[in-house]
Amino acid sequence: MEDYFKGVVSKKYPNRHVISARCAHLSKPNQIHLDQGRAKCQNRTLCQRGCPFGGYFSSNASTLPWAAKTGNLTMRPNSVVESIIYDDKKERATGVRVIDTNTKQEMEFYAKIIFVNAAALNTNLILLNSKSSRFPNGLGNDSGQLGKFVAFHNYSARINAEYDGLLNWSTDGRNPAGGGYLPRFRNLLKQETDFKRGYAAGFSARRSVNRDSSGVGATLKDNLAKAPLGPWQVGSHMMGETIPKEENFVSLSKDKKDAWGVPLLNISVDYDENDRLMKKDYIEQLSEMFTEAGFKNIKVNDSSQAPGLDIHEMGGARMGHDPKTSILNKWNQVHACKNVFVTDGACMTSTSTQNPSLTYMALTARAVDYAVKSINKFEI
Repeated sequence: MEDYFKGVVSKKYPNRHVISARCAHLSKPNQIHLDQGRAKCQNRTLCQRGCPFGGYFSSNASTLPWAAKTGNLTMRPNSVVESIIYDDKKERATGVRVIDTNTKQEMEFYAKIIFVNAAALNTNLILLNSKSSRFPNGLGNDSGQLGKFVAFHNYSARINAEYDGLLNWSTDGRNPAGGGYLPRFRNLLKQETDFKRGYAAGFSARRSVNRDSSGVGATLKDNLAKAPLGPWQVGSHMMGETIPKEENFVSLSKDKKDAWGVPLLNISVDYDENDRLMKKDYIEQLSEMFTEAGFKNIKVNDSSQAPGLDIHEMGGARMGHDPKTSILNKWNQVHACKNVFVTDGACMTSTSTQNPSLTYMALTARAVDYAVKSINKFEI
């Protein structure tokens, strides 16, 4: 089904491409995967629950066991990081303050270098709550930019349809990534629309099942077991880039705290006219492509859901060359506190349209390499 749709799109729209959605699971493990204790995908189709074989990538299956083998990993579960400790005399961060979630006991852990990867919004919370005489408004927040320019991906529109062809084919198992993917094709080489940036789109397909639940006893069982296949059900969802802007921000609550005494995070973000125009274009273009492919019963679903029901939050502690307009430098170091690094979504300056997690991992590996070299040179 994906190949059929790909052929239609490439013929009608030469600059648009339907590709296989990238998926981080092992169809053929290499030696490094076997060394990590991971195995080939077993076609259990329960990836979202975690894979005990490690066939589907996760930190539990890969990076944490790999780190444990070094002998240098200590895991401290049931912990909430309250803040980063800054020493005014040493002019550097010296550790983190942690609250035990069970006993509510406060503890402090010390280190030469601190990497903050609490997920974008929680990273902003920790930095904002890390106050000292040097940083009264949050660690590294000389510019006043901490918590601002928060962005996310817009998933609020979907399109579904049916196709009567290819009835001699069906599917087996499940693609954890969903199947097909259309990389961004709007405003790539020039500004061609009334909105900025663009969107990617997923594409999935499966045969519907016609289950007969009539009858009782053996008749009911036989009817359910037959389950003849119906037409193809095809669908798409948008992954739109929201534009980072100063008025989309997070801040600490002045009077409300969580169960561990940490201030709650106030979140002030919303869609804007650019998002509305982008969504309108996605619906028009995918509906047109579905029509060209001969799909029927095309239905559009605009959930108009609130921000926060989407995914991939980014920004708030963005990278940049100028300390007056950013929190981090090009190595993900806090401009004003060189031994603190932020390499999760908080560091991003924009969202683009792709799933961002592999980018975070690449940025982290790059920053760790830089940090190790800097320590060896006594630069940190």
